[in-house]
Amino acid sequence: MGALLDKLEDWWQSFNTDTCVLILGLDNAGKTACLYALKLGEAMPYTVPTIGFNIEEIQMGNLTIKTWDLGGQTKLRELWSHYYEQADGVVFVIDSNDRDRLPMVKEELHVLMSHKELNETPFLILANKQDLPNAIRRDDLKNFLELENVTWLKWHIVECTATENKRVKIGFEWLTSILN
Repeated sequence: MGALLDKLEDWWQSFNTDTCVLILGLDNAGKTACLYALKLGEAMPYTVPTIGFNIEEIQMGNLTIKTWDLGGQTKLRELWSHYYEQADGVVFVIDSNDRDRLPMVKEELHVLMSHKELNETPFLILANKQDLPNAIRRDDLKNFLELENVTWLKWHIVECTATENKRVKIGFEWLTSILN
């Protein structure tokens, strides 16, 4: 009887799976805009800076994703590690137009990817704000971030513009395919 119940539970879980994803990045990268563009399915021309965090559930296929959008200010980044243990995936949002802060982005991203609690966690990198004139393109960003050296986990870069709801969902579809 126990084996039958285990099989039924496995069958039931195949219909709906819960997972937790952290949305991280420097302040003003567009993390909250990406989250709500995906959640609401519409352009997000304006959001308020996140002080603390936003929690939302998003349904993608048979996967229920609990997202934790954590503030990216320097003081708040110090608290990120408290959330790593529960993370099944990480979405790292980059302001592609802010080239002056790319060295800091690179440092933060590599620290995250190398952290013992995240070093096997898939990373979706959203190169946000592609609508702006100075935005770094995907291949140049990949080279600058030296992602070819990151071989111990799965990662993927998607160019997007959250304020226009362009391509954010494509990135989450990749992450969902990895987490399923």
